[in-house]
Amino acid sequence: MSTEALGPMETMSLADQAYQRLRNAIREGVLRPGEKITERDLAGRLGVSPTPIREALRQLVHERVVERVGPRALRIADHSSAARSEIVEAEVRLSALMARLAARNATAEQLTGLVSLLTESDQIVADIERTVSEQGPEADVADRLTAVFQKLRLFHHQVEACVANPVLEGLLNQARAFSDEERLDLTMQLVPERADTFRARYHEHRQLLDALLERDEDRAEELAALHHRAALDQLAGG
Repeated sequence: MSTEALGPMETMSLADQAYQRLRNAIREGVLRPGEKITERDLAGRLGVSPTPIREALRQLVHERVVERVGPRALRIADHSSAARSEIVEAEVRLSALMARLAARNATAEQLTGLVSLLTESDQIVADIERTVSEQGPEADVADRLTAVFQKLRLFHHQVEACVANPVLEGLLNQARAFSDEERLDLTMQLVPERADTFRARYHEHRQLLDALLERDEDRAEELAALHHRAALDQLAGG
């Protein structure tokens, strides 16, 4: 077997780069809601072959950021406020059901993992608060806030994994009003002006964890419904 070095792998594929560029263009309004797009045109504008564009668009269609309106026709999604509200309602109800079933089905190992995640997140939050206390509200804590967000999204995904029901997980993934990428973008925009609100919502994760540890299905479902509705309504309202 050859031992010749193959060289370092790229940290981000062309498809991932195309996805990020397109997401940014949509978020910044370069690509507008309702605008028709084609693989060929986007490939030309980004200076790549159609293949990575096709892969990126496949992910954006899955996230409902882009809509397929024909065999070769796509457009940037333009969700009405009513449609977005209905999607939020579906996600809230499914997330609440998943929390109920997680309280019923989670293994001891899974619960231990959830405890560890929130413990790690608490440590980052404590570090952020210490930095802000020492340096003031203008302190640069963006990277640590992102780390907290990623821990909390992982927490919710692991709660869903506790259910061990791929069909329900698939339904919830299809019903999500925002992708994780959108959640992060919107959260980072809103946190500076609504720090107290986000701080209160952060502590709701610990309450949900306590309900799961106590196997309290009713409480877990209630807490999850309240938490997800408040979070999604805030994101949807900007």
